[in-house]
Amino acid sequence: EVCRDKYDAVLPLVRLLLHHHKLVPFVAAVAELDLKDTQEANTVFRGNSLATRCVDEMMKIVGKHYLKVTLKPVIDEVGYPTETVFRTLSPLVYPVSLIGILLTAPSENLRYYVDKVFREIVRSSISCPTLMCDVFYSLRHLAAKRFPNDPHVQYSAVSSFVFLRFFAVAVVSPHTFHLRPHHPDAQTCRTLTLISKAIQTLGSWGSLTKSKLSSFKETFMCEFFKTFQEGKFTESVKKFLDDVSSTESKEPSGLSEPVHLKEG
Repeated sequence: EVCRDKYDAVLPLVRLLLHHHKLVPFVAAVAELDLKDTQEANTVFRGNSLATRCVDEMMKIVGKHYLKVTLKPVIDEVGYPTETVFRTLSPLVYPVSLIGILLTAPSENLRYYVDKVFREIVRSSISCPTLMCDVFYSLRHLAAKRFPNDPHVQYSAVSSFVFLRFFAVAVVSPHTFHLRPHHPDAQTCRTLTLISKAIQTLGSWGSLTKSKLSSFKETFMCEFFKTFQEGKFTESVKKFLDDVSSTESKEPSGLSEPVHLKEG
């Protein structure tokens, strides 16, 4: 309440709490306060509160290497596709418009990249940093306690961070997460935006009993997402969310790097 712009306080606060190994109980405390003002389960952790911004900053710091090993190879391929992929996906890499892409090549082009990104994400749980898993575990159980009659809120509480605020944001802005050295060109940006939107939607389906295609105003989007209606996609998301919000000890992945909290 002291800071007009909470962002000014969030980053140093998160770094301080990480240094003293107090971030998880702090996030749990402010998240519980956040949930008291949340009236509907489908809006859990969707705003820019102190709790959500703390988790955002924590993921940027702690999850940097996790993003790199999970997404960088795919992001590099989008920016510099191989000759075979280039011939197949040229309409997507050089799109005229969003509608044009999905109408002229609704299956092969976008589906290829979305499949690849989705597959890398759902099989990456073993690489997820333990601290992120501990935070997700707390958020999941707090949400379930706040809305005991909604069996899916425990998944949406986690997916709202790991899919919407972490993977989807990194896909659409890879340079801000050090996955690319520079801002992508216009054509690549369009491609990454489409992939990001698809990943957000697929991640949200982990908290639903069935896909709600009627929520899409555009007919071409409905047609595209019908190809992802198979139960295996929902089950994959559910299993991934279970894994990354578990406190069970994980086998060493050999992918961790030290987190540097001091700069300058």
